[in-house]
Amino acid sequence: MGFLSQPTRHLFFTGKGGVGKTSLSTAAALALADSGKSVLLVSTDAASNLDEMLGIALRNTPTPVPGARGLFVLNIDPGNAAESYRRRVLAQMAAGTTEAERATVREQLSGACTTEIASFDEFASLLSDGAEDFDHVVFDTAPTGHTLRLLSLPKAWSGFLDGNDRGASCLGPHSGLKMQEARFKAALDALSDPTQTTVVLVTRPDKGAMAEAARTSEELRALGLNNQRLAINGVFHASESTDPVASAIEGLGQQALAQMPLSLRALPQDSVPLRAFDMVGLPALRALLNAGAAPIP
Repeated sequence: MGFLSQPTRHLFFTGKGGVGKTSLSTAAALALADSGKSVLLVSTDAASNLDEMLGIALRNTPTPVPGARGLFVLNIDPGNAAESYRRRVLAQMAAGTTEAERATVREQLSGACTTEIASFDEFASLLSDGAEDFDHVVFDTAPTGHTLRLLSLPKAWSGFLDGNDRGASCLGPHSGLKMQEARFKAALDALSDPTQTTVVLVTRPDKGAMAEAARTSEELRALGLNNQRLAINGVFHASESTDPVASAIEGLGQQALAQMPLSLRALPQDSVPLRAFDMVGLPALRALLNAGAAPIP
């Protein structure tokens, strides 16, 4: 895989739901760990099935993966992130703040907006200084809509700070926000730096999935994330050319690839063949990116 030949410190896997982001990101993290690197695999998807794939309970702290030396996994839980964020904002308030003022801030920090900003706060800490012990950080993201909202938050944050010198919102009091500004800037700088971050757009050989990948690519470029690769997952190859059903399925995939949007065609590409086994357990994940992979018994 091209994204593993000279990997940047951060590998960011994104794409439409169901295209195999979790399988590819986990297989990539495992391959890096098997090569002797220390790797943190981070899930930003509240509905992630990483626990099933790796056979471990997900936590909001780095957890070692049995049987994969050097590989740790962390799940950013939105509820835990929001509660931690609320405590931190309240702790930053001035000593003379009244209980009524603190109650007002608690109310402002109780909505969905705070949950999203808190999740990004945890995400940002891993991009700035929260994962210094690891050689690589691999992000397995939620489906694209949520991911794009998450990545657009730094600019929204900066705009709020520039236009509001006293007020408060679902982000918290302005005085507390200024303390977080440096972390958010460092996160955005890391995401935008092609020497630090590679965005792997995951798709299937399917017209709808590739159209969404193309839209995502354009929106990520608008946010400054230009170091992109395309990973086409689940490419079907008929093992028997005389099988009309298999040949027809292969033909549909090839037709979709031939109609790939031009913006995707310009990207470096990796192709991952469809495997005849489930992506559960370390043997299957190790076989996913292996060109000579065989079905796992």
